[in-house]
Amino acid sequence: MYRNILVVGFLLAFLSIYSQQYTTQLFNTDNGLPQNSVKDIIKDKYGFIWLTTENGIVRYDGLNFLVYKNFPLNSQRFTYFYGNPEKDSIFTDGDYGKTVLIHQKAPKVINNIKKSPSLIARGYINYSLSISNYTYSYFFMNFKKGRYFIAENSIIYEGRHSNSQIQVIEKPVYKNSPNTFVIGETLFYIDHNAKKVRTIEEGRFTADYDVPVIADVRSKVFWNRMSGQGFVLNNNTLYRYTYSNGAFKISKLVQLENVIQSTLMSIYYDEKYKKLYLGSSTDGLKIVSLTDFISSKKKNPKSLAVFYAIHPFSDSCVITPEGEIYNRNGLVKSKNFGKNISYFLGFDKYRNIITRKEQTLLVYDKQRDFLDFQRISTGEETVKDFLFANGKYYVLSSKQKKGSTEFTGVLSIYEDWPYKSLKKKYFFASEPTRIMLTDGGNILVGTIKGLFKLPAVPGKIYKLNGHNELSIRDVIRSKDGNIWITTLGKGFYLLKNNSLIKLPVDSEGNLLSSHTILEDRNGYFWISTNNGLYKIKENMLLKYVQNRNFKIHYYKYSKETGFSTNEFNGGANINGNKLKNEEFVLPSLDGLVFFNPLKVKSYYPTDIYLERARIDGKESFFANTLTLSQENTRAEIFIDVPYYANPDNVIIQTHLDNEKKNEWISVGKDRKILLGSLGNGTHILTVRMLVSDQQKYIFKKIKITVPPFFYQTLWFKLLTCFLLLCLFYLSIKWRTSFLRKKNHELEAIIQLRTKILSETVNNLEVTQIKLGKEIEQQKKLIGTITHDITTPLKFIALTSKEVLNYQEMSVSSTERILNSIYKSSNQLYNFTKTLKEYADIYNEYRTDETELYSLYSLVEEKKILFEEIANNHNTTIVNLASKQLMIRTSKNILAVIIHNLIDNSVKFTRNGIITINGSDKDTLIILEITDTGIGMDDQKIEYYTKLQENIENEKLLLQKYGMGLHLVLQLLQMIESKIIIKRNEAKGTSFQLILKNRNND
Repeated sequence: MYRNILVVGFLLAFLSIYSQQYTTQLFNTDNGLPQNSVKDIIKDKYGFIWLTTENGIVRYDGLNFLVYKNFPLNSQRFTYFYGNPEKDSIFTDGDYGKTVLIHQKAPKVINNIKKSPSLIARGYINYSLSISNYTYSYFFMNFKKGRYFIAENSIIYEGRHSNSQIQVIEKPVYKNSPNTFVIGETLFYIDHNAKKVRTIEEGRFTADYDVPVIADVRSKVFWNRMSGQGFVLNNNTLYRYTYSNGAFKISKLVQLENVIQSTLMSIYYDEKYKKLYLGSSTDGLKIVSLTDFISSKKKNPKSLAVFYAIHPFSDSCVITPEGEIYNRNGLVKSKNFGKNISYFLGFDKYRNIITRKEQTLLVYDKQRDFLDFQRISTGEETVKDFLFANGKYYVLSSKQKKGSTEFTGVLSIYEDWPYKSLKKKYFFASEPTRIMLTDGGNILVGTIKGLFKLPAVPGKIYKLNGHNELSIRDVIRSKDGNIWITTLGKGFYLLKNNSLIKLPVDSEGNLLSSHTILEDRNGYFWISTNNGLYKIKENMLLKYVQNRNFKIHYYKYSKETGFSTNEFNGGANINGNKLKNEEFVLPSLDGLVFFNPLKVKSYYPTDIYLERARIDGKESFFANTLTLSQENTRAEIFIDVPYYANPDNVIIQTHLDNEKKNEWISVGKDRKILLGSLGNGTHILTVRMLVSDQQKYIFKKIKITVPPFFYQTLWFKLLTCFLLLCLFYLSIKWRTSFLRKKNHELEAIIQLRTKILSETVNNLEVTQIKLGKEIEQQKKLIGTITHDITTPLKFIALTSKEVLNYQEMSVSSTERILNSIYKSSNQLYNFTKTLKEYADIYNEYRTDETELYSLYSLVEEKKILFEEIANNHNTTIVNLASKQLMIRTSKNILAVIIHNLIDNSVKFTRNGIITINGSDKDTLIILEITDTGIGMDDQKIEYYTKLQENIENEKLLLQKYGMGLHLVLQLLQMIESKIIIKRNEAKGTSFQLILKNRNND
């Protein structure tokens, strides 16, 4: 007999649960996924989310997707997970006979497990394992006591310890939509006809449940045995169901939008982070974050939702200067105050509402349900803040300076309202912003230039911020009496002993312009800014005040947690409210943010893993030790943190043992550690991560080893030291032997140097003698030339005188005299020309001996020079010098010598041949000039031969024999060469020059 059990709490769920707000994130191939079909979703024991796709397996840590798709398989398509996450064993099938095991945060391919097969053959049918709503035509399910085989038209139960089979049902069970699901060890069958859900235990129906949502054919049921979770999607409403101790419960979770039910394949709900993971067959992964914050605004999406001043109106509502009343679900009603200034709102002692329009206050009467109001003109003053305390009214106003855009401030204290019985006025040089009374009766006034203290006993006004300008936004007193100051752009401060103590701000600097601070029952501060909402415990701030080295980290909430915008508003006289139902309300640029601070969780990471590195572009895995090479140019260590809230709250810092003591370096949001150049040895990298709002850390250490080069090893250093010692010993021994030898060698060196010095002195003496002789020879040559020049000059003078003495001369006499003058002048010209050439050559010959040149080319130049003259004499000049012969003999001197010799041959040769030969023989150069002219007589040959042998002492007969060959002999002496003159047997003369070959000098 079956039991009819009403689903407990089903109807109550619809009555008690309001529409849950949420935010969404969509991931596909554009932002991290390898493929847009997400088949299954599961969380492992380490906290990582795993996905199967048709192009690999994906690990998600809340920030990054790590894709594995290069398995040694024929296909990278995967379907569902199975196994036991708590035992660190998650499986998914790959190729036939291959399984992928996810173990210790990484997948690897293994052979199929025979004890837990994922495919069973029965007859000619293959049944696939089913552990989720991902089903096949034929599938089976394993339970502790047996196994169910589900086919197209039957459910068969097979006991684990019995071969008997029980036919549970014979009707279609999978068409249109899956009709079975599992919770724990219980199989459920959806009976659409009876609109019931039936339990099956050990092959028999045991109970019925009225669950219309599940039995509705329009519903889609999602379940997963690994996670133990079950969901129903009906008309975009997602329900969650549970089954325990015979009670089947279902509750509404969230109303979804833009979800295609037919493409939704898998669902996983992370209860800790309140996040739904929806896997689609076409749209990738959608993450739905159920929020604790509610952005309340008008239902009309086109309505402006910018709020500033607000004030509590009831236990769960606030009112705006326009008279609009809001709770967490939106606009409740409106008192229709009209368009008032958004930055001011107040209450008097009768709880009348005070708003402002420029220099007019509007006081709405509470007793008349705020329908009637009184206008109060404030003259030239504009009310900025209003306070009723201790039976007095404190009105803080601003007044524009005449002819200026700046404002002054006025604090007026009245004993009655409105503006009656003025007791005291205080004036300020800058525009005021906020007023507060302290417990001691003092008055604090904030302006755009600073914070001022007015003592309880009227007297001097004290400026508390000294010379530093501070634009005060809000003044807040905490439960324990501490006074906190928020400013515009300068951070927030604690007022203590009439001094302002600045508190550190967040890493992004958003707290520099804090709007206000709300304190909850547990002592946490909630600080609104232009970019997010921050949370910190007050005692953490006070610890910093006591110890300035204490590090503070704020917890940040951003729009992903439920705000419509990250930008909250401030600048009003009231920037946030605490309601009696313990909810906080903050104004923003897009709605009023409602939240219960006691229910809003702060999520801190709990685990940190350092197991992956990328070295020179190649990813590698390591356990506790990372080995690098000194040749690595870039090394990155990845920090894996499974964390699914705001990544700004993951505070990770590193310290390397070779860095400064206690210096912690923050890790960026990419969670990578870039290692610089590390020396050889073992380095300890310490990583710490903030894990609580009490500023506590967990630490992780890894060892980084960098093997040394061979020359950096200990054995190499020891060997080097040993070799150096040996070398030192040998050097000492050698030095001793060297010194002994040195004494013996010193005498020999002295003797050698004495000998060299003597030879040098002798050489100098020889050189001196040689130079003396050379100078003497030059003097002799010049003297002879001078003497020979004198004779033709005297002859020219006498001849000229003779012409002057004769008035009339015959033609023959004239020809004789002119011929004599011509010959003498020509002789004089040749003498002076030769003298100049000699002088030039003597000055330059020592500098041109290094030039290497061709003897043939030099002879050819001279041949061309005399060729025209020789042709006039019907004489031919032939150059037979070797073209390969290169010499270094002074080119200028040799050119003059060849010039003179060819000149002589051309002068005395008619109708003949002048032949020039040049060759080398051993260390000598033989240059021979032979002509077929009239020839030189023996007397001249003998004269020149003797002159060459004793040119230093022989008298030069320049007048008799001319200058040419005398010059040749002088030049030959300068280049240490000789000439042999001889008559040819036929006719003519041969001049043979024997030159010293300087080619190899």
